[in-house]
Amino acid sequence: MFDMSFLELIVIAVVGLLVLGPERLPGAIRTGSLYIGRIKRTVNKLRYEIEHEIGAGEIQNTLKNEATNQIESDIAELKKNFQHTISSAQGDIAEGSTQSLEKTEADADIADHQLCTKKDPH
Repeated sequence: MFDMSFLELIVIAVVGLLVLGPERLPGAIRTGSLYIGRIKRTVNKLRYEIEHEIGAGEIQNTLKNEATNQIESDIAELKKNFQHTISSAQGDIAEGSTQSLEKTEADADIADHQLCTKKDPH
């Protein structure tokens, strides 16, 4: 709760010993500890009641579930788009290789025809 080092606690104890004396110091420490404990319990109780009243846990769970559902639907849509793109690309590749094969055959026929006409001018 308090960010105090060991040296600071020693200084407080020495000052308390000098101010209160050795007889009243243990009682003062006990009383101070009781008050600090009561304050901690009161703060924790108040925090719990506030969280319970506003339903912070339920709101967080609802938001988390909504975010999870949205992410899952986005992922499913991206997956669908990705698969569509892949199948489209595969179709384009298949179509391109068929056209390339037809073009290669046509080029071979032309080259064959030109070769024949060079050998036989008639």
